Amino acid sequence: MHLILGSVGVLLPLSLILLLDKAPVASSTYVPVRCKCMNLMKQTRGPPLDFSVSEKNAHCHTDEILVKVRGNDKLLCLSPTGRQGKRLLRCWRRVNSQGKDKKQCLRTRKNRRNRQNHKNQRKTKKATS
Repeated sequence: MHLILGSVGVLLPLSLILLLDKAPVASSTYVPVRCKCMNLMKQTRGPPLDFSVSEKNAHCHTDEILVKVRGNDKLLCLSPTGRQGKRLLRCWRRVNSQGKDKKQCLRTRKNRRNRQNHKNQRKTKKATS
């Protein structure tokens, strides 16, 4: 009788270890506890190279725009109420709804106007030829 209880006492922990070893591991996700941006800028110096947007959530009451600028390794926080922030945010929402690339939001208006003028000049040259 003591032999049976002794073997059960050894086999039970051993079987539990084997079962727990095969159990799937739960993955965890990072949930921010507060806003990422504490110091907001109205605009950046120089053209932005890349940006990311975090929309309003339970932990942060405003949209956050993180901008990467040439010559600066840090991400800068752009104010969503400033002119540049509003433009990027509006473009980002439009691009996301259409499923396009966000890089087109980084083009300046001046460059877009020059491209349009260049396209129009090409069309008039083709029409006159």
